[in-house]
Amino acid sequence: MNIHEYYFFDSLDEKEKKELEKISRKKNYKKDEILFYKGDEAKYLYLLVSGIVKVYKHDYKDNEIIIHNLTAPTFIAEIANYEEVPYPANCSFETDSEVYVIEYNEFKKRFLFKPEISMMLIKSLTKKIKALENFINYNITADANIKITQFIYENEEILSSLKQVKIASILNITPETLSRKISKLKKDKIIENDKGHIKILNHEKLKEQFEF
Repeated sequence: MNIHEYYFFDSLDEKEKKELEKISRKKNYKKDEILFYKGDEAKYLYLLVSGIVKVYKHDYKDNEIIIHNLTAPTFIAEIANYEEVPYPANCSFETDSEVYVIEYNEFKKRFLFKPEISMMLIKSLTKKIKALENFINYNITADANIKITQFIYENEEILSSLKQVKIASILNITPETLSRKISKLKKDKIIENDKGHIKILNHEKLKEQFEF
């Protein structure tokens, strides 16, 4: 697909679509490649069109802390562009992926004044804020069962691409703890676990695990 065919840019007319193509290029990335590091200048607006990326930081012990896994199609760390600040975290690819790289200064001059485009970016930023709230909740919640069940419920769209060891890393719990909880949920027929990938069978019962 050409970049203007993604729903983010439905409001553009034909002339504007051609202008967008001129300031954009598609790049392919391999699993584990780095897109940017914390502190890099946000020169480009990145649109992930296939694959999955992780946004992460390191704590004082140099442990990797995953803030968010993003699945296509989505913008990546666009708050750095919008606020014109360096990237606040690192970003790397969890799978082979495709990204449209957009020259942000040109995008800002040509398109950001349009109400539809501004609203589209605001909606995208709102989703990222919600994800950050979830990240904070996962990490301040002491109860592993609440962490696990809430994460599964709120991230159903990416469960097929996440193995249990990755979920344990995101939630900052041991794989053994996750495995025990998954076995219990499977026994209760709330989820099924096929070769390390989780599928929700009963959404209501799953929600009851973390909402009281």
